[in-house]
Amino acid sequence: MRPLSPTEIDRFILDSAVEANILPLTSRCDCRCVFCSHKNNPPGITTVSIGVRSMRDITRTLAFLDPQRVITIGESATPIVEGEPFTHPEFGEILMLVRRVFPETPLEITTNGRALTKETVSVLEQTGNVRLNVSLNSASPRGRALLMGDTAEESGRTLAGMGLLAASTIRFAGGLVAMPNLVGWDDVRDTVMFLAEKGAAAARVVMPAFSSRADPDVFPDPDRIYAELREFVGRLAPVSDCPVLIEPSCVSDLNPVVSGVLKGSPAWVAGVRRDDVFVTINGLKPRCRVEAWNTLLLPGEVVAEVWRDDTTSTLRWTNRREGDSGITMEYDFDPARAERVRDAVLSCPGRSVLLTSELGHTAVCRVLELMELGVDRAQPVMIANRTFGGTIRAAGLLTIDDYLEGYNAWRDRPGPLPEPGAPPAQVIVPVESFDSRGFDLKRVHVSELERSAGVPVLLR
Repeated sequence: MRPLSPTEIDRFILDSAVEANILPLTSRCDCRCVFCSHKNNPPGITTVSIGVRSMRDITRTLAFLDPQRVITIGESATPIVEGEPFTHPEFGEILMLVRRVFPETPLEITTNGRALTKETVSVLEQTGNVRLNVSLNSASPRGRALLMGDTAEESGRTLAGMGLLAASTIRFAGGLVAMPNLVGWDDVRDTVMFLAEKGAAAARVVMPAFSSRADPDVFPDPDRIYAELREFVGRLAPVSDCPVLIEPSCVSDLNPVVSGVLKGSPAWVAGVRRDDVFVTINGLKPRCRVEAWNTLLLPGEVVAEVWRDDTTSTLRWTNRREGDSGITMEYDFDPARAERVRDAVLSCPGRSVLLTSELGHTAVCRVLELMELGVDRAQPVMIANRTFGGTIRAAGLLTIDDYLEGYNAWRDRPGPLPEPGAPPAQVIVPVESFDSRGFDLKRVHVSELERSAGVPVLLR
């Protein structure tokens, strides 16, 4: 694939700003993580390296950000290779610039924590309204060396920086890509407990994903390890002082279940606990976790009916600011998105086929059941990721090739209903697989799927 031109790179940067309110700073990274998502990509996949952006370019991008949404820095959510933001030589000046332009807008920064010195922590406090996501991965020098290539000095500096963060006013969550096959189960547990001890709002235990091009010895028998991780987190979460989440969650229902509550938070003091189910929140019955979470985010008084042990209790507390409750919940499905899917299905005179990722299939099935859309109107079809292969199962990494292969296999399968070869009236595809112009990671346009499948294709 030919290299991207400067104009094309600029378009990716502006798209990330407009679509996701992301401010890209640099693709430079000072870690050598064994699980790096930018390694082992198959041929033809678009990745965008932006180097170290100038203050002039960054200033120009600010005009495309929305002051009413959280501004994200350092999070890999687009084809742009997001490096470690603190490696930018003018990082402090960038924060001050952003705060001058957006005095009240929350900033969310993802970092590996190596640069958490007295000076940088002070800058973050001065910036104000900053939330950090610290990809700690391990709280031991041995674990950090195995996972991130840290030297003893780098590990010591990072762990000391976490102490500085704990003593500051900065809100932060911690994350670890869990590879117990390399570091051992004790290291995973001790890292979660370290984050809780330092006052993390949550500890995210991330299950690693590797393409088929990765060395199989790096993460052998992934399904077994994934199952063990879920059981491990299930045992660890109730005894941790901070909520412990596993990602991806792979939820099998839409029940608004609490995954965890930060000890000492308003919801904790009110009596909310892990595994509680919200029946109503301020008089409204949440249809799923996402709807409950969005309601609980808001500042102000909360009156909630909570179901626990076959008993419903009414709990009250006040969120002093947005996101103050201390409650964490796993992601299931956005109700607004469900309504868009429902409208698309009901406005179509025939049957719709919904192509889903492996991770999203169960949630989509539950949503269709909730909306009482049977397979005669809306049939979900799970699509395997053959482009990346391995353990890659998310919608954001599916390509036109994957969708077309999966759709053709479904269409040609044997079976009584519907008749093999009978095309649906339309195909609905997850929007995460495409950029704002409709191109996938191989820079193939969604219209190619429509042309090859011979049916209208909608992105939802």
